[in-house]
Amino acid sequence: MENPVLVSLENHIKTITLNNPTRKNALTKQMVLQIHEAIQASETDGTRVIILTGAGKDFCSGADLVAGGAELMSGVTEYLKTCVNPLILAMHYTDIPIIAKIRGVCVGLGFNLALACDMLFASEDARFSEIFTNIALSSDGGGAFFLPRRIGYYKAFELMTMASIFTADEAYHLRLLNKVCEEETLDKVVKEMAERLASGPWVAIKHTKANLREGFKGTLEKTLEIEAENQGINFKTQDFAEGVQAFLQKRKPNFQGK
Repeated sequence: MENPVLVSLENHIKTITLNNPTRKNALTKQMVLQIHEAIQASETDGTRVIILTGAGKDFCSGADLVAGGAELMSGVTEYLKTCVNPLILAMHYTDIPIIAKIRGVCVGLGFNLALACDMLFASEDARFSEIFTNIALSSDGGGAFFLPRRIGYYKAFELMTMASIFTADEAYHLRLLNKVCEEETLDKVVKEMAERLASGPWVAIKHTKANLREGFKGTLEKTLEIEAENQGINFKTQDFAEGVQAFLQKRKPNFQGK
């Protein structure tokens, strides 16, 4: 497979495209490592927003059990601990916002990869599933962390044990998606959101993600502490000065991300 992950960076927006369309963008070990590498590089290459998507008509059908079946059978625990888990952690702990742009199939590890993102936009034809139990597996890739926090334990247990396949509209009503888009508008909607984030007060946006992450997992005391520390940094930025000036002058601020 040539170039199984495509990476482009333009105007501070990095697009990471899973490029295995003949296999519905099923994830090989090489692909997981390349996605991780692209996420890590984002910390120093000027990236302010990441879009994660799939080539062709699908987002991701999960782990590629055909191309990587022998390797997985011989050491799946090591593969998950040394390859998949570091990617999920990198996505969760980076302060760079990550947007999942989803078409077609989004199941298994692919679904959990999407759940590790900060915003999810899907076309009307998208289909989702924690499909693992269909082949007598339990979840991996952080599904047992992300899903119950999004929709509650009882519904997460049902979807995981039944391996239910559900539509984009159903995912939206479960509060798993930010928006369901018509196929022809999905690219435009995600592009506009990414541009808005990339051109916004970048330091404050990063700190907002960091604050939410701490609030999501930590105590009120720790969250208050992190908020106070980050706000001290925000007050010293050029964007804060510009924001106050624009407010006083009743005009749109011109943020520089500094």
